[in-house]
Amino acid sequence: MTATHHTTVELAKLARVLDRDPADLAFLATLPPAALREFRDQITDLTARREARRMQRVGAAAKLVPAPIAAKITEAAFGPVLAAALAGSVDPTRAVAIASALSPSFLADATLTLDPRRAVELIAQVPGPMAAAVASELISRGDYLTMGNLAGSVPDSVLRAALPHASDLDILQVGYYLEETSAADRLLTIVTDRVPGVIRATHDADEWPKAITLLALLGPTERSKLANVVAAQDDEVIDGLLAAVEEVDAWDTLLPVAAGMAPEPLQRLAQRPAMQNPTLLTKIADLALTQNLWLSLLPLATHLSPTQLHTVAARVATEPDDSLTTLIEQAHTENHWPTLLPVALALSTPDRKRLASLPVMHRPAYLTAAIEATATHNLWPEALPLLSALPTATHDTLATVITTLTDDEFRAAVRASTTASPTTLLDLVIRQPAPDRARSFALIETIPDLESLIATLTTADLPTWEALSHIRTELSADLRTSLAEQATLCGLRTISTQLAT
Repeated sequence: MTATHHTTVELAKLARVLDRDPADLAFLATLPPAALREFRDQITDLTARREARRMQRVGAAAKLVPAPIAAKITEAAFGPVLAAALAGSVDPTRAVAIASALSPSFLADATLTLDPRRAVELIAQVPGPMAAAVASELISRGDYLTMGNLAGSVPDSVLRAALPHASDLDILQVGYYLEETSAADRLLTIVTDRVPGVIRATHDADEWPKAITLLALLGPTERSKLANVVAAQDDEVIDGLLAAVEEVDAWDTLLPVAAGMAPEPLQRLAQRPAMQNPTLLTKIADLALTQNLWLSLLPLATHLSPTQLHTVAARVATEPDDSLTTLIEQAHTENHWPTLLPVALALSTPDRKRLASLPVMHRPAYLTAAIEATATHNLWPEALPLLSALPTATHDTLATVITTLTDDEFRAAVRASTTASPTTLLDLVIRQPAPDRARSFALIETIPDLESLIATLTTADLPTWEALSHIRTELSADLRTSLAEQATLCGLRTISTQLAT
């Protein structure tokens, strides 16, 4: 979507250079915006080179008369087009002196064909009041194209002097015609205090497509700042944005924005009614998987409800093994395990086992990173079922990684294990070397719901019971007694006897 709108902007700028109606250039609409801009610059450069010698002669003559007289001659004889062409051929200080004697209306006319690239020094010396007067004139005409063309070249001081003359909606329109990411970032920084008003005006005027185009032009930092401000608005504004994104199919723009949003605004975005639509969520997930936006989807996924996550996970599960491997590798490289784990847990049981069977999931570095992320963010309820699906070949690595957990992190894992894969953690602890195992069991005995953990052991966990019996001499008398009582309840009399002795 945004490429189409950027193309529309470039065609308007090219039409200005060629003095044609944009509709006459519709046949160029299939070209990428960058190609249209390069073509426009080539035309401007060619025209400037052709007129360079004549402009230099006229510029030299302008030095021979006082500035007020030169201004009169410029306005009466040359006209705004020639005046703009002369701008780069006259000493900047002299040019500003002449311009100060010209009317804002004439200067505004001259800026229509002014090439900012050839008048950098002149633009830098334009006084704030003069810039403000010209800006006011251009805005009153609704000539946002010229304003956008100039805004990327003028110093911040000039923008600060000019923008108070623009309404909130005017600022959006100017931003729509900016050419450079740096210019868009500068504009947003300068009008930071007006951003909420711009957003409200955008919604009221139903100009979301232009705002989305500007959003795509911003750099990651400013884009996220703007998105956070949007997410702080009234529900109707957020819903208006989401409706517009869907209408113009701009999820490829919004997803990267969401990736950089703060947690609270991102959660609010995820909870809006539009985001509850399974069809839409599947579409977003499909876009993320096919347009290299996977890492942009993951931060959003952490704020989705279980129902929403199941929808996203179902689409992820349709990917072949090699694609899933790539997705996991990307998540690992960018340290996205905290955002990947909720998606992995939302997979169906067969798909979760399939994911756990992938060789990439068995790499020690990946297992270590996954456990560290789980401990740091207390994601044990999400991680333990996934760990239980890993093959036994990975258990020694997992057991070693668990020894590095702090006491509090380990206790959190134990508490989670009472409801999520209860034997997974016990099996890993049993695999630890004796000194580490002693520490782990000592910590296990300190949790308030120890009895609940022991009560989760059933006859289905016979390998765990046998392993506990084998290391029974390392267990405290109280723990052995509790385990023996549970073994009796399970009908495991031999193991109960062994544990009790």
